[in-house]
Amino acid sequence: MKRSLPIFLRGGDTGVLLVHGFTGSPHDFEYMANELNKAGLTVSVPRLPGHGTCGKDFLTTTRHDWLRRAYDAYYDLQGICKEVYIAGLSMGGVIALIMAADLKPKKLVTLAAATHVFDKRIALAPLLALFKEKMVRQNDEQYDDPDLQYLKNEYWSYNWPKQAAELYKLMKEARKKVPMITSDTLVVAARNDNTVPLSAAEFIYKNISSEKRKMLVFEKSGHVLSNDVEKEEVTKAVIEWFLDK
Repeated sequence: MKRSLPIFLRGGDTGVLLVHGFTGSPHDFEYMANELNKAGLTVSVPRLPGHGTCGKDFLTTTRHDWLRRAYDAYYDLQGICKEVYIAGLSMGGVIALIMAADLKPKKLVTLAAATHVFDKRIALAPLLALFKEKMVRQNDEQYDDPDLQYLKNEYWSYNWPKQAAELYKLMKEARKKVPMITSDTLVVAARNDNTVPLSAAEFIYKNISSEKRKMLVFEKSGHVLSNDVEKEEVTKAVIEWFLDK
């Protein structure tokens, strides 16, 4: 589907890797990617394996596949850009934290990074995964866009115990690695986020080792900050962070 295809926009010598979230796809970064490119940046939004295709594909993937794709996209950007920055949304923010601890990019942005989540049942996901591949959940959302309606039917209408267990492992790894991060870091959170508590952003902000750090809380947005009601303001803040010398 067009909305799930990877995005690559060639710009200047500075590249930005944008990493989408759990059951998401590059469509969540369409607006931000285009605005970053208009600001002169080269932008890559990879599609993480098992995402944006079908639920059957999703069940075949693990955190190692998701991490590898993000690292590969980073190295591809590094091959054509003098400098590469990283930003991630939700699980993508968790992946961005892990990568930043390892790769030491000059600049990092996290958007509702899921180092912690409201739903404590995620700790039980490894046990549930032994009995269920997926579990139906209530989702009455309807979309005019047929691609989004397809993604809702394939991904957002189910809970995925095995994949949630993989996410939980990523969350724990990211929490351990946060103190290793020295990148200039912008931590972005949403007041109305029903998935990731504000305490997750506070945890990142307080525990990173970055000399330059900033935390922004948007009052009207929900979890998908890059594609919600304040996406223009969120994107402006991200561009300013990346372009500030």
